[in-house]
Amino acid sequence: MMDGSYDISLPGLGRCLRVEESPDVVEALRQALSRWPLSIRRARGLAPAIRLRRSPGGYLQRSPRLPRGLELPTSTAAVCSLIADLGGDYLDREVSLLGLHCASVEVDGRLVLFPENHQAGKSTLAVAFSAAGYRLFGDDVLGLTREGEGVALGMAPRLRLPLQESFSPPLVEYAEAHAGPEDSRYRFVLPPGNGLAEHGERCAVGALVLLERDDRLTSPDIIRLQPGEGLLQLLAQNFAYHARPEALMAHLLPLMERVPCLLLRYAEPLAAARHLGATLEGGMQENQGCDIGRREASQPDRRGAPGMNDPVPAQRRWVTSREMRTYPVGRELFLIQSGRGEIHRLNETGTMIWRLLDQESLAGKELGELLAEHYGEPLASVTEDVCRLLSGLADAGLVTAAE
Repeated sequence: MMDGSYDISLPGLGRCLRVEESPDVVEALRQALSRWPLSIRRARGLAPAIRLRRSPGGYLQRSPRLPRGLELPTSTAAVCSLIADLGGDYLDREVSLLGLHCASVEVDGRLVLFPENHQAGKSTLAVAFSAAGYRLFGDDVLGLTREGEGVALGMAPRLRLPLQESFSPPLVEYAEAHAGPEDSRYRFVLPPGNGLAEHGERCAVGALVLLERDDRLTSPDIIRLQPGEGLLQLLAQNFAYHARPEALMAHLLPLMERVPCLLLRYAEPLAAARHLGATLEGGMQENQGCDIGRREASQPDRRGAPGMNDPVPAQRRWVTSREMRTYPVGRELFLIQSGRGEIHRLNETGTMIWRLLDQESLAGKELGELLAEHYGEPLASVTEDVCRLLSGLADAGLVTAAE
């Protein structure tokens, strides 16, 4: 491609990007968006909202998200930034989709989601799944329909460089053999053949997996978690920054009622991908459970939810606050304060207390007696825990003292 100015169009966005005097960026972008095919034409008319041009320091990008402009030192850095803008614009336009910050892999015809932040290793694990022969829907962004289907954007995964010394030789070899655009910080990895889902391709979600990296482990470990763990993570790792909490719950709650939530503990990514894939294959079809043990506390957890405050008087009676929306998730309960939009999570014990107080006013002493009998534990210690929990619930505005 010769120097000059080019306008780039993408399915779902139309003419969305102008690149000036930077053919290397256009070529790198074409590779990184191999499954979101772009059309390239000579620039004409007014420039689209996203613009990039060569600058003394490398490249300068401007867009509605970057009104002051952003200096980018390499073509790979420019592509990383452009992809963030393009993906964000697509999700903004597709109002029926909830944008999730997650990696996503197809296993046995269902999607496994890894909703984690930038430093959790989800991109590395996505590339490891690709090396193990699984199809990727993405390593960082996914659209989610209200029906619980993931929608691919067609973006290639990327690895942080240099590669970690703990990576197995087969994973390093795969990352080298399928290397795309790279600089000193990042490398795009281009899965061969049909290894990366096309833009707009859909697949039903089958499992949600949280990650815990532990270099001391000799083999991967998979633990079943409460659904609330997954819901809490999805509430944190989405791009609907201005959405009402009630709208987010309506979108996410049906999914968490249907799919398992797991914790993957691992040291080496490729071994973890192979182990998790083999465990999930055949176990994610509708109404089927995975043969994985559930993590349980060795003793009943009586703490309920908000932090351990000073206990309230045991004789004081309490009722639930009325301006609350409740969302049961497994054995837990999520609460949204209608006026303030805050989301609170109660575990099994907190849920029991909330439901009792929602029926009638009760004192901490009465609640302690009920829970001590339920758990078979000493009345004094249970009552103290309950009164501390009531103090936290009151501070959060979830319960109020009865008149």
